[in-house]
Amino acid sequence: MDGSYDDDFSKIALAVTAAQLAKVNSVKEFGIGEDLTFNFFGWRNDNLTIICQMSRKDMSLSIKKRLMKSTELCSVLRRYWQVTSITMVAEGYCSMDADKTGNIELSKAFLDPSASVRECITVAHANAAEAVGRGGSIPLTTVAVPYSYEIGRNIAWGDMLIYPGGGQEKFRNAQFPEMLRKQLTRKIVDDLPPEAFDELRRLMRINGFYAEDVA
Repeated sequence: MDGSYDDDFSKIALAVTAAQLAKVNSVKEFGIGEDLTFNFFGWRNDNLTIICQMSRKDMSLSIKKRLMKSTELCSVLRRYWQVTSITMVAEGYCSMDADKTGNIELSKAFLDPSASVRECITVAHANAAEAVGRGGSIPLTTVAVPYSYEIGRNIAWGDMLIYPGGGQEKFRNAQFPEMLRKQLTRKIVDDLPPEAFDELRRLMRINGFYAEDVA
């Protein structure tokens, strides 16, 4: 993939565009109800270096188990691929009125037309390089792109919603974005021999992720 992405929003925009295209193609091929799997974009400064996708089989696991697998993956990306930022793409629900939904499970609130809950693609981006000058705190930006289905296996996209502080009050399962921040504090391992990466990719597959090196 060509191009340098020198700010967080260009990185996020790439992830959103890729997710929208994948969603449109999925709906065209399989119809309504086929959610995207988790995707992780690993960046080293301005360059995208690796993309990892959770298998469809592992997406059927509980949230707790998927979080555990995702944590292990992001730890590897930070320590061995030396990524400085990670972008996570997932599907879910977002509340357009956090005061109204409160602690209600959003997937259930979605069934109530008056609850102001939308299906959406969510993108969480954490950047360790931006922690300098922030007292070591890694900034987190979350983006939601609401959508609805239309006749003919088409999708109508809503306006992108951007939450520079993470937007935890708008989403559920905020432990995933926080996990990104935590794993980006892990110490980088230098001078790993090339053959070690083949073994790491094999372990990724065993852990339920397909990995593609970009650069």
